[in-house]
Amino acid sequence: MDWTFAFAVVVTSVCAVVRGYSGFGMGLMIIPLLSLALPPADAVIVVLIFGVTVALKQLPGLWRHIDWRGLKLLMPVAILTTPIGTWLLGLASPAVLRLGLSVSVIAVAILFLIGFRLTGTPGKGTIVATGALAGVMNGVAGLSGPPLVFLYLTRADSLSVGRATLIAFFFVTDAAALVFAWMGDIVRRETAAMALLLIPFLLAGVVIGERAFSGTSPERFRQVVLWLLVLTGVVGVIRAISPAFSPA
Repeated sequence: MDWTFAFAVVVTSVCAVVRGYSGFGMGLMIIPLLSLALPPADAVIVVLIFGVTVALKQLPGLWRHIDWRGLKLLMPVAILTTPIGTWLLGLASPAVLRLGLSVSVIAVAILFLIGFRLTGTPGKGTIVATGALAGVMNGVAGLSGPPLVFLYLTRADSLSVGRATLIAFFFVTDAAALVFAWMGDIVRRETAAMALLLIPFLLAGVVIGERAFSGTSPERFRQVVLWLLVLTGVVGVIRAISPAFSPA
């Protein structure tokens, strides 16, 4: 076992625990780390394969918890507004835009950490606006997750519904991105082989994370999720100011 694969095993196992627990966060944690040992484009492909694999494992048990009404509104709006974010990249420095978004994520997460809460069931307008913001942020910085997390996982209602809906959302986006990457001849055979070899470690970490989620209190879960958002913002800041950590 060479050091690259050994490093990938450790990174995959740790980040999979986070994904199993929260339903998000694996990609933003794992891509910068894997990019230390792999070409950034290969790291992205590995994470997309991971995302689809984990979702296929988790979704059968979460199907009845998914907010289908919200998901049907979120998905098309997010897809349609992603090009707007890409267009914005042409109007300003990508690093500046990504830095601004990442700092905003940190600021809002801290606001929730000090006690701010959303209440009630989100209406159609709120869901559509969240999907639009997720799409724009995805186009600018690959940060589609934070708006959805703020919508679903910081509320007083069912955390299981929010977690399941996020997993379903990311399954669709990851699968679509993987198909487009394959059509664009970006998926290398060696990269896919490495991802397949890492899947047992991925699934083991996810199981550990799921067990941790089943035994946690709602308030504890929210605290962990909000600190993960802070970490997401910090990683975004690092990627904005350090090209070495930005996927190409």
